[in-house]
Amino acid sequence: MGRDLTLYPQKATKTELKKYIESLGFSRCKHLWDWPKGSLNYFWFDENDFNSIDGVFVDIFPVTQSENIYTKNGWALHVKNLYSASFFDVKMLNDVLRGGRRLFGGTIIGDYGTNKYATLWIDKSTPISRGISYVYRKTTNSLNALKYTLPEEIMEKQFDKKSANKNVMEIFNMIKQFDPIRILYNGLVPFLISIIECYFSEVFRILLKYDKNAKVKIHNYNQKIDFQLIIQVKNNKITIEEIIAKNYSFQNINQVTKAYKEWLDIDIKKILFTKKRIGNKIKFLENRLTELIEYRHSVVHHFFIDSNLSKDRLLELVMIIEKTIEEITGYLEKKYIFKIDRY
Repeated sequence: MGRDLTLYPQKATKTELKKYIESLGFSRCKHLWDWPKGSLNYFWFDENDFNSIDGVFVDIFPVTQSENIYTKNGWALHVKNLYSASFFDVKMLNDVLRGGRRLFGGTIIGDYGTNKYATLWIDKSTPISRGISYVYRKTTNSLNALKYTLPEEIMEKQFDKKSANKNVMEIFNMIKQFDPIRILYNGLVPFLISIIECYFSEVFRILLKYDKNAKVKIHNYNQKIDFQLIIQVKNNKITIEEIIAKNYSFQNINQVTKAYKEWLDIDIKKILFTKKRIGNKIKFLENRLTELIEYRHSVVHHFFIDSNLSKDRLLELVMIIEKTIEEITGYLEKKYIFKIDRY
């Protein structure tokens, strides 16, 4: 679902529409199919200060015979984005239509009626809120995708537990340790750690860039760096925030705590020093996360395979990452006064 509006120009060639759209900073893109034949497809996305969430799509397309009631012109502009789009995305959508109508005349037909633009709202977001929202969505979407695509254990599907007695179940549980799907489950443990590493490192870089106190610390910060790194900074290949972040490992809870404490006065361990029920156990979240990181280390560096890692146990590991992200994000929402839309 999203916003769909079309400008049917009074008079404009395909070349004129193309020149107009490209002047607004749109880039060519491809659709899965060429619809209608001869169409030109464009996309706009503003990465500056995390202004965009979904961006804006524009199609320059040939007008069909059924659309001649709107215009006798041969070409039209179809402009769209998703309902989850940011204020800046929707504003650009309106700007495309408003500017196009001013240049070429014509009629707007869309979700909001004839010659009506998409509704805007009072935007209270900040670069910090938009940046953290972006990282939150990216990491939680990856966790959800993992949960929904996780395969069932082969032996679990082929066994009727209802008709089995206690002795048979004990034998079955021993046999399940050799289920090949459990090898796959072990291979997903490093993926889970990569998600939380991504969350910690990207949020850290965002806060370094926009937190007022962090910016003061950066201004007074001294660090010896290679000349090649200076060239990369000059050529916009790496940022100051990325250079600072390289001094820490975000796969180590002690290092994560050190980074956030030194630069942002945020105590990650203190935030995670809270008891959470995960599976049948209630333990401190910090301890569960530390255990999971150590588990990943064993899998990657010692080729450790846990034959007891069932689907239910793997989902518990997923929950550790989910609850960690929620706890940290909740703290940041209070500290920087914003609220993430959890849709």
